Amino acid sequence: MTKTPIRRRTVHLKKWCVFPPFRVPARGRRLDALDLPPGLELIRVARGGEQRLLIVREMAYHHVAQGVLGGEPFLVSF
Repeated sequence: MTKTPIRRRTVHLKKWCVFPPFRVPARGRRLDALDLPPGLELIRVARGGEQRLLIVREMAYHHVAQGVLGGEPFLVSF
């Protein structure tokens, strides 16, 4: 498997995309500081000692999340 860098400015879905990609913030918030309901389904993305949690119901809408994690760009599809 080769590692091809993702160029954030060149990764595009079609302009008519009904569900825009979710841009993951560069800085996350602590999970224990949020008022999330028990049993909420999450997707965990981790790299380079950093992690982000994505809410499954939001990913079901957006289908794609992208950002930078551990100093490298990432893209998650659902």
